[in-house]
Amino acid sequence: MELLWRSRPPLWWRGLAGMYAFGWRIYEGAYRAGLKRRVRIPVPVVGVGSLWAGGVGKTPVTIAIARLLHESGRRVAVLTHGYGGSRYRETTLVEPYEEPNPAVVGDEAAELRLALPEIPIAVGKWRVRTAEAALACWSPEVLVLDDGFQHLPLARTLDLVLLPAESPLGNGYCLPAGPLREPPSGLRRAGGVVMVGSCSPPHPFGEGGSSLPLYFGGEAKPIYHAFIAPTALLDLRTGARLPLDALQNRPLQLLCGIARPERFVQTAQSLGYIIERVHTYRDHHTYTPEELRCLSGKTALTTAKDAVKLRTMLPHDGDAYALLLEAHLDEAITQRLRQL
Repeated sequence: MELLWRSRPPLWWRGLAGMYAFGWRIYEGAYRAGLKRRVRIPVPVVGVGSLWAGGVGKTPVTIAIARLLHESGRRVAVLTHGYGGSRYRETTLVEPYEEPNPAVVGDEAAELRLALPEIPIAVGKWRVRTAEAALACWSPEVLVLDDGFQHLPLARTLDLVLLPAESPLGNGYCLPAGPLREPPSGLRRAGGVVMVGSCSPPHPFGEGGSSLPLYFGGEAKPIYHAFIAPTALLDLRTGARLPLDALQNRPLQLLCGIARPERFVQTAQSLGYIIERVHTYRDHHTYTPEELRCLSGKTALTTAKDAVKLRTMLPHDGDAYALLLEAHLDEAITQRLRQL
């Protein structure tokens, strides 16, 4: 699919993309015309989203932002939609150190909990409702909204739009002909654009981490930078964190159900791992024991997003590890966040 999204799609796909974009413009236009109103709440809200349909690194960046604010002494709560969970259309409050069931709250909420054990998480499709519930329960000083750029009812203090640095807009088309959830004109709502790379360059963020403006629709948008890199391995049986070289020279079964599985495969290859076989599934896939029987007697490597669903389902005679990723933010965006 990613190869298609980097090329010129067939005419009929472009027609469908045009219809999708037209529908989105009507929806967004209702807010711009004042026919629908965005709800503002009495604390800063940082939105982390993208024009891309998935696989840009929104959850790692959300984790990095929430951790930065928490370590700066702010009371933080994270809002996430809980897609794929049985309580997706309800509001679920996950207390610090509580271990939620991914089948109930969705895999991304469980992944957030794995990385942010001390930070409360409010889960639910209706973001205004979850924000208000989080305020009433925890009195946070700032909210971080994961994957919410296209969710217009909840107003944000700062909306950060993540784009892949190597191909920010893909082929420029909306779904299904391209990767975009909305036309590029949506960038006018952004408070900043974050160019995301998959590894650290020699000088990741330039001198002082300064950002250059992006002019869109006559308005300057600051450009920030982030890179996402593997940091450790998580043993799914023991919970122990191991160095990345712990799996060197062991044939691995790669297992993932994410939006852009080729990125996971490329990362494993860059670490020098021996890849015996790759098992890929749709994003947010719900695994069954039958699908995992092929891992019997094998060593499996998966993503953190998949790991939270797999820990209790793996064959007893196999080993399984999650590749943990971490987002690193440039100094410019770090300073902007500390000013909230």
